[in-house]
Amino acid sequence: MGRFLKGILGGFSGKVGNVVGACIRGVDYMRSLPRKSTKPPTEAQLKQRTTFGLVVTFLRPITALINVGYQSYKGKETPMNAATSYHLEKAVMGVYPNLSINYPKVLISKGTLLRVANAEVVTAAGTSEIEFNWTNNAAVGSTNGTDKATFMVYSDQMDEYVVLSSAVPRSAETFALVVPLDFIGQEVHCWMSFVRADGKQVSDSKYVAKIRVL
Repeated sequence: MGRFLKGILGGFSGKVGNVVGACIRGVDYMRSLPRKSTKPPTEAQLKQRTTFGLVVTFLRPITALINVGYQSYKGKETPMNAATSYHLEKAVMGVYPNLSINYPKVLISKGTLLRVANAEVVTAAGTSEIEFNWTNNAAVGSTNGTDKATFMVYSDQMDEYVVLSSAVPRSAETFALVVPLDFIGQEVHCWMSFVRADGKQVSDSKYVAKIRVL
């Protein structure tokens, strides 16, 4: 793929003839259209396509969360590209064609901020709430516990997410996340992470647990 800074008509986006143009992070690129192959795909190619589709399908609904959680990736690699690369390598399990997301390996946030400590979740019957508890491990004189907690709950059976960003400070040490009533009776996966109060730094996220909503 070639790039150009100036041209007769400047940069363009989309397909023109057999050339595709795009602007990525302020740089104009163009490439020729790929030729269609008449050869049937190999098993390795089918596995690669299936794995990629699985990861992209899981991440796409939480794009806004990924954009914050992988904000440290700059240059040509977008936050979503970085998250996709990580999950392709670390968070897919099984033997093709029976592949699935390895939820404990999922990272919705990846950074250098102080990590989540001693996290756990509990739920009480009939409340449609999941209570997150953790320890404020921020040293006095650092962030003093002002980092904001982000939570995500996912039902793989219903393919539904509940996300709440920057909900409470690290110092709160507890938060009750309200989930939809149709989550009651379902087993869900729970994650949490922290973002600095100014939004410019994040922690690695923590897979807290799989829990049944009572």
